[in-house]
Amino acid sequence: MTESLDVQASEFTAQQKFSQEFTVPATDKHGPWKVTYAIGGPEHGEDVPTILFCCGMLATRWMVGMYDWIAEKEGVRVLFIDRPGIGGSTYVPLVERIPAFLEVVPLLLDHLKIKHISLASHSNGTIYALNLLSRKPEILSSTNPSLTLISPWVHQSHTSVSFLKLASMLPNSMLNQWDSLLQFVIRRASPVFEASSGAFSSLPSVFPSTNATNKEKQEEESRRCLQGFGVPLGVREANSKSTFKRIFAEDTKGVNDEARLCLKSTEGTNWLACEDYKEYVRELGKEWQGRITDATSKLKVHIVLPEEDVMVGKKGMQYFEDCWNSEAFGPGIEVSCVRVKGADHESAIHPANEAIVRMFERAKGT
Repeated sequence: MTESLDVQASEFTAQQKFSQEFTVPATDKHGPWKVTYAIGGPEHGEDVPTILFCCGMLATRWMVGMYDWIAEKEGVRVLFIDRPGIGGSTYVPLVERIPAFLEVVPLLLDHLKIKHISLASHSNGTIYALNLLSRKPEILSSTNPSLTLISPWVHQSHTSVSFLKLASMLPNSMLNQWDSLLQFVIRRASPVFEASSGAFSSLPSVFPSTNATNKEKQEEESRRCLQGFGVPLGVREANSKSTFKRIFAEDTKGVNDEARLCLKSTEGTNWLACEDYKEYVRELGKEWQGRITDATSKLKVHIVLPEEDVMVGKKGMQYFEDCWNSEAFGPGIEVSCVRVKGADHESAIHPANEAIVRMFERAKGT
């Protein structure tokens, strides 16, 4: 039975749409870049509503599998792109990491004949999503512009998270092994572990409690698995195992620079347009005040916070909410904020969560 599940999982993760390549042409500033990406849900169709999902620190296309079933069900395409030095995507220096992403996205969308997207992010994917929105606001629909920020990353200078402050003091050379630490953590964690901030969020609990999971919790996990992934928990566990096997069979060195970017601990780790979240929101408000023509063209920002977030703490979550107050962004933007009961930094992205279901529904304009 286990062998059969493993074979099925291997076939699931081997789908061609989960591993595709695109080449960014050479310019006078750089040579050609290879970019690997994945599509969840309907693969073809120029009119299929599309979500570009900027995932967290692991930043890998293989995570698309968690949304494939709900994307198919809702008729929404979801696009995951390997950031530099991850998967098959060409490595670039840290200082070029965000600019490279901003260059890749419009070229890839044009290649795929995708005219407009809804934008979403998880964890430190927030940094990339906000920069993309600042630089290329026209890639959002003019009649249904939507941004969803799930467990948004907040720099440790605005939080009370002490272990991240300590991590920011680590010698730069130690961060060269962050991807190896992440792999170690995932192998010790639950087989359905969803890595975004990865080792960061798992450090406080690398050695989990040995207490047996009670029957009620097991039943709830099984119910949510069917609701979010459309398969029994055993199948989901096998799929997750196969996913992480594929992730770590490829390049993960870019994860080390993702860690540096999160911590802003080394030279070249400026967050560009969103270096200061409060200033970013003010500038975004000015931009969208000039873009609105009616209520439907307002930018809809949806903030999804977990009940508990070890990465940013209550202080960090409150800081992020405060940045998006109505006085800061003006009439061109509408903001909503929900908290996912029982969720943590990672599990907030679970496809059974109502906030995630709504993300897919909004992409269709419903």
